[in-house]
Amino acid sequence: MAHFIKPFRGVPKGEIYPVQFAVGDPCPPELESGALSVGAITLSPTPATILLGSDLQPAQFHFEEGVEVLLGDVVALAHRDSGLSAEDWNALSVATRESAIAEVVQRLSAEAAEKKAAAAAASAAVATAAVADETPSDDKAALIVKLEASSIPFDKRWGVEKLAAALADGKKD
Repeated sequence: MAHFIKPFRGVPKGEIYPVQFAVGDPCPPELESGALSVGAITLSPTPATILLGSDLQPAQFHFEEGVEVLLGDVVALAHRDSGLSAEDWNALSVATRESAIAEVVQRLSAEAAEKKAAAAAASAAVATAAVADETPSDDKAALIVKLEASSIPFDKRWGVEKLAAALADGKKD
């Protein structure tokens, strides 16, 4: 929907009296041709302001395997973090802009390293737990032998406590 770029007076659908529209008000579809004829609206979209980026940084950043972030996305994050309008961002000195972009790159790199370390720690913990469950202790092996000899049903994945409880319950019967 087009918006008025200068004041306009017209009669919208369903009204009987003219309405005064201000700059920025949306133009009702039935008034577009009249507003266009007097230059109160334009149908061409307003161009988006382009953010200035960096001539020093690479076009892509590789923070971890398979994860690539484009320079434009890093610039957008730095702009958002700055809290500046696009015009004010573009008015910054090159050194200030480069510094803000470099800070975002460092933050993203640190976040990726933390995620990678956390994933490695979780993977190691799972592997350690799996190995611990797969290698029966002497107590567990002895309990398994006793349960098999007594023909008591059990699961070899059970821990020592549960195997001992099954053996105790089986002997009661």
